[in-house]
Amino acid sequence: MSTASSRQRKMWYGVGILLLLVPIVYLGFPARQTAGGDRTGGLGVLARQRQEHSLGEATLGQVDPTSSAMNLVLLGLRGPAASVLHLKAIEYQNQKQWAKLRSTVDSITRLQPHYVQIWKFQGWNLAYNVSREWDKVDDRFYWVKEGIKFLIKGTDYNQGVPILFHNVGDFVQSKMGVSDEKKFFREFFERDPDPRFVTAAGVPGPDEEVNPEGKDSYLVAYDWFVKANDKDDNDGVIGVKGMTHVFFRQGPARALIYFAQTRAEKGLFDTHIGEWERAYREWMDVYGKMDFYGLDDKKYRLNSTEEELVEMARENGITVPEQRRLWAQNVDMVNFRQWQDIADMERQEVMLEARRSFYLAKQAYNEARGFDKVGDDGAVAISDAQRYLETAMEQWSAIAQAKPHLFYDGDYIDDCTLIVQYYRAVHQQNGKELPEEYPLQTIWDNNESRHAEAERTFLIETRSRALN
Repeated sequence: MSTASSRQRKMWYGVGILLLLVPIVYLGFPARQTAGGDRTGGLGVLARQRQEHSLGEATLGQVDPTSSAMNLVLLGLRGPAASVLHLKAIEYQNQKQWAKLRSTVDSITRLQPHYVQIWKFQGWNLAYNVSREWDKVDDRFYWVKEGIKFLIKGTDYNQGVPILFHNVGDFVQSKMGVSDEKKFFREFFERDPDPRFVTAAGVPGPDEEVNPEGKDSYLVAYDWFVKANDKDDNDGVIGVKGMTHVFFRQGPARALIYFAQTRAEKGLFDTHIGEWERAYREWMDVYGKMDFYGLDDKKYRLNSTEEELVEMARENGITVPEQRRLWAQNVDMVNFRQWQDIADMERQEVMLEARRSFYLAKQAYNEARGFDKVGDDGAVAISDAQRYLETAMEQWSAIAQAKPHLFYDGDYIDDCTLIVQYYRAVHQQNGKELPEEYPLQTIWDNNESRHAEAERTFLIETRSRALN
């Protein structure tokens, strides 16, 4: 091979490299914008695509330029740098250096804004772990909000990740409605104790970062669950890994069920049946009619008629008994029929009256109307609390006899044991023995394991009661 031909090949290689550099530079150039903000020209095609689809990181974050993490960043080692910051975050948490913990967590997310597990873990860490380190309920609520805000920020960076939107709803729902501090948190969610959120009228308002419309926490959770389902339907790129799909999609319906439960708790009986009707329709007609896929991608629908089971069996290429087994297994797994029956029961006037009686009984007890009165003639008039409790016990007992399958387990058992706990307390404070037989006695006797929880709930509900 001649020297000239070798030199020629090198020249052609050089020309080829130059030609290839032109489109690389053209496509990779930073995006251009006009004074009005509109993108122009063909430059910055890749930059625009990264920005539109949230595939790039525009900042290295607020990382200490002298730290070991920054040294790793400068070497292109974002992952190891984030790991170093994770260790620092744990150290700051153990040392209770909360400001440094928060700034370090922010730096981690700026280094890896599209790593979903960071948002999930640190959001959970702030809302559940860090919040428990504080004694005052106000301070705990602040850190719960920080965890929720952190997840909301994660959704901004990851618009195509449905699970993050679902997690926001789950955090709002569980922390405001299930945690030990739920009585305070639910109120704080609409009327924040932080002075920064006092309205122009001089009354506490919500933190608009977590509750922009000042709604009930369950309704805010509902909105986030709906967004999660919409993302899953349309542009979810990661899907719902780590959570069974049939549980993921029930978020909106469960949020409405929990919201409906709070109507009677607050004495809002005018809206009780209406909200339960809404929850029932969401459970049956929306969630129940969604298409899910079980083993071997066989389709099923939770709210299915016999005709629909036959049709889906044909589509799946299986027998009707096989389709029915697939359907029944998943219906049982999510307790679909149980929540269907509960929502249906709560829509009935008889349940509304039973809940009203118990609410009035609790109100009377906490207003010191739980003491018997002795007349001038020596006759004893039972207290208002006992009178309402006896009415409630008779109503609940009648419902239990009519719908025994609803009283095998679950919330209705807790309701009944709590009613009896109040009934026992009223007799105790009046120095009276319980009658040998009374309504709900069988449920109380058969659920001894629930007595401690009933007493705990009773003490929480009555700790601020009037004594005279």
